[in-house]
Amino acid sequence: MDFYENAHRNEQAAITLFNAGHYQQCISLACLAVELYLKSKLHLVPHKPYWETSHDVVNIYEALIKRFKPKSDFRAEITQSRKYFNESRYPYAGDLSVYTADFAQEFLDLVAKIRTYIDEDCLATLDDLTGKYPPHES
Repeated sequence: MDFYENAHRNEQAAITLFNAGHYQQCISLACLAVELYLKSKLHLVPHKPYWETSHDVVNIYEALIKRFKPKSDFRAEITQSRKYFNESRYPYAGDLSVYTADFAQEFLDLVAKIRTYIDEDCLATLDDLTGKYPPHES
């Protein structure tokens, strides 16, 4: 399974949890979906190898936007996503009353925006594809 497919599955699970009223867990999976969608295009930009296995979503986003300019700047939302990825998984670190339907919806909205950014703005070029799939010699 690749990063994009994994992101999509986490996004769908987050929606299911939202619909069941499990907002804290919804936020956790939505944050993970954001990270995985961004990682799905990391191979197209210069990056530190450990980013592929880290949760350094802020630097991953920064690396992507150097090449693929987003229509909107998501830095604040990405930073918030990084914060709540931890806090939603370790609830002793924060106030549980924050996990409301409205707050969870903000994260689901961010996932949709990031998916759109990945799908519409982070497009591989012919050079990218040639580098990934070099011609075979006969």
